[in-house]
Amino acid sequence: MTTEAKVGSFVLLGMVLLATAIFLLGDFTFEKRYPLNVYFTDVAGLSQNVPVKLSGVEVGQVKQILLEGNKVKVIAAIREGVEIYKDAAVTVGITGIIGSKYLEITQGHPEAGIIPAGSTLGGVDFVPLDKAMNNALTSVEKLLQSFNSTDPKPGTLARNLNDTVANMRDLTANLNDLVETTRPNLSKALSRTDAITGKLDELLAKSNQVMASLSTDKGAVGALMNDPKIKDDVKETVSSIKEAAGTAKDMLGRMTQFKIHWNLDWRYEHVARAARLDVGLKISPRDGRYYYVGGANIGNENDARPSNKDYAKLNTIDALLGWEKGPFDFGVGVLRSGGGGRVTVTPFYKHPIGQKFSLTAQAYDFSRDRVSESRRFNHPVYDVGLLARIHRFFGIGVRAEDLAEVKRYQTWANVMFEDKDLAYLFGVVSFGAAGTKGRSKK
Repeated sequence: MTTEAKVGSFVLLGMVLLATAIFLLGDFTFEKRYPLNVYFTDVAGLSQNVPVKLSGVEVGQVKQILLEGNKVKVIAAIREGVEIYKDAAVTVGITGIIGSKYLEITQGHPEAGIIPAGSTLGGVDFVPLDKAMNNALTSVEKLLQSFNSTDPKPGTLARNLNDTVANMRDLTANLNDLVETTRPNLSKALSRTDAITGKLDELLAKSNQVMASLSTDKGAVGALMNDPKIKDDVKETVSSIKEAAGTAKDMLGRMTQFKIHWNLDWRYEHVARAARLDVGLKISPRDGRYYYVGGANIGNENDARPSNKDYAKLNTIDALLGWEKGPFDFGVGVLRSGGGGRVTVTPFYKHPIGQKFSLTAQAYDFSRDRVSESRRFNHPVYDVGLLARIHRFFGIGVRAEDLAEVKRYQTWANVMFEDKDLAYLFGVVSFGAAGTKGRSKK
């Protein structure tokens, strides 16, 4: 082979390798795609060549991002054959709370018709986490201001919460009246109980002496107790007296063990532009054990939904049996009218600052199979969240709900406070209920 032929072959091979590298590195594809233009005010760090997903399925790629005036133009290449309806919603999605971003398309309705190639859509702006926290703090500040406002017509949520607080004050006042009314009788009952307990202690001391004397055959009583049947009857009677004394002390202890907390959760869902409110009671009969009952997603079902992305089921119930041990809080039962469980972990609960931060996760409604807003849901609900307690009564955080279906990111505010009057009433009721056991009917 001549030198010219060798040089020509080398140049030809180099051009083939160069073309192959350009093809691979340039992300060329033989798949037919059509363009789709989407305008945003803020794309929140979206970059080129990231995937485009329709209802969670990858259908294309972001090819170019341009600035046009005060708008951001995102040019997406959609795989040919994929039909997108005209009322579809486009937003910037995220794989996790701090994960990578992609272009997310929520499918519309077939009645709206199919978007032709090269069409333009208006995107729903993504709210970054820092802006969401600022908006949440602003909303909470406005909410607190509305509580103290002299405006005769506050917002619906503020009015409802003010009414709830007013009702709670009335309930507490009634409970105070009830406690004040029953306090003299209860004081007498407790005094009598203390006297009974003292007499029981004296009786137990004497019974011990009697038992010691019964172990010998000296005296008339000792001789009488030589009868095995009488001896066994006396021992059984003394054992019953000891058991009754222990039960009385246990009932008195339970009256002071009850702890009751009111719990209010306010959550704002940014994509659906809707607020959620949960209210409940946490009842702790003793350390490490509690019961939680309340309502979740409280609202008027006849009110218009703010968007067709609001898939939440309103006016549900929570009823949990829970255990607390160290950094763990675990509860099982009913969550939002569906069976499930919830766990809260405070990783640094021994540190004075670390104990203010906790992680929560819950799963429920494992048999879900329903249609909401023209979308079918057939996976269980999985939620995760992070809460920072600013004050012992108040905390803020973020939540991600329904991770297996339509992920919804929310800003979260929590209010929890102890109600000692209600706990005292529960202790009185439990004492009365326990005191009725074993009474003979007259």
